[in-house]
Amino acid sequence: MELGLSPPLPTRDGVGASCIALPSVNPFASGAPSTQTKNSLDAYATAHHCRTENTSANPTNTSTDAAQRLIANTFLNPTHQEHLPNATTDQSNLEIIFPAGTIAHFLVHQFPAISAHEWSLRMAAGNVVDEHGVTVTPTRAFEAGLRIYYYRALETEPRIPFHEVILFQDEQLVVVDKPHFLPVIPSGRYLQETLLVRLKRKLGIDTLVPIHRIDRGTAGVIVFSVQESTRGKYQQLFATREVRKTYEAIAPINRALRFPLTHESCLAPDEHFMRMKEIAGEANSHTHFEIIRELTAPCTNPLAPTLAHALKTAPSHALASTLAPSFALYRLRPITGRKHQLRVHCAALAIPIVNDSMYPTFLPEPARDAPEDFSNPLQLLARTVEFIDPITGAARAFSSARQLELLATHT
Repeated sequence: MELGLSPPLPTRDGVGASCIALPSVNPFASGAPSTQTKNSLDAYATAHHCRTENTSANPTNTSTDAAQRLIANTFLNPTHQEHLPNATTDQSNLEIIFPAGTIAHFLVHQFPAISAHEWSLRMAAGNVVDEHGVTVTPTRAFEAGLRIYYYRALETEPRIPFHEVILFQDEQLVVVDKPHFLPVIPSGRYLQETLLVRLKRKLGIDTLVPIHRIDRGTAGVIVFSVQESTRGKYQQLFATREVRKTYEAIAPINRALRFPLTHESCLAPDEHFMRMKEIAGEANSHTHFEIIRELTAPCTNPLAPTLAHALKTAPSHALASTLAPSFALYRLRPITGRKHQLRVHCAALAIPIVNDSMYPTFLPEPARDAPEDFSNPLQLLARTVEFIDPITGAARAFSSARQLELLATHT
């Protein structure tokens, strides 16, 4: 899982490095190259006289390893430009793999959207390092628990035409009112158009780190730490549930439910890596719900099919006959802070948040080169964040000035 922590490294063009902590067990340690890849590597090894005499039962592995070493060395040294002979293919068509049990092999499998060739280029440029600033090479062995930092660049990046508002700033904190659609940290197709990079550029503070997360689709209050020396004290507030957060959401009204109520469940990763799901087990997530007001005018949900799906998959107390075609503005207070907790809990109660493209039904993301659609923002807002400042002892309370868009026409 990628971390939202700032690396102890300088930014490049205003962009900090992304970070991943290697797991305690390498899930890809036994991975093997494909036959096609082995053939390509054998051809490469033969062309470069890498095959060595071997009395073992499987001499191909020797040539494959030799080819991997040669490919790794080639990409570690950009001035070493070697090519396959014309009888084979050019190097751009050669599928590059890294030996199983290496950090590079783990990265390729952990991030399948990033090719081995791209990782090789990053390593060649010194853009992949460990927590000590030591460059990661293609043949470096996997080390459990080690933090790996990597810089990246995007050839094209969509512009997000919405702007953040700084609510508060002092020597310790920067508090921001984030718009919908703006990612907090670099990920996927967004690098410069992220809240963290925008703030680093705007404020000139290289040490900024988000203390907590909100989803890209969610708008509202998010808190950043300025000083590395005091960051842990603020992070501890969230870990010990000493921060009070409230959200607002627009969702259908389920007449079978009686508000206020608290929903609790056991959340775990779904089969799709982007989603979470409820499973049997001890509750690890708790959310308090109340209705602020019902909307007095009909509210058409652009994702109406997801509501029908919600009825089919809802718990027994949420009957189809009781889900009226009306909506409400809800106040949600997460007692815990699990990934996608509010969205999963709303869907579980058959009140999926309007414009949620992930719960209860996952709608595939558009192609990477498709134009961004900003017409249907997720109707979820991080309204307030409150806590006692562990440094000054002052009571801190921050509130978003934004309004969920559907409220403008449903008052």
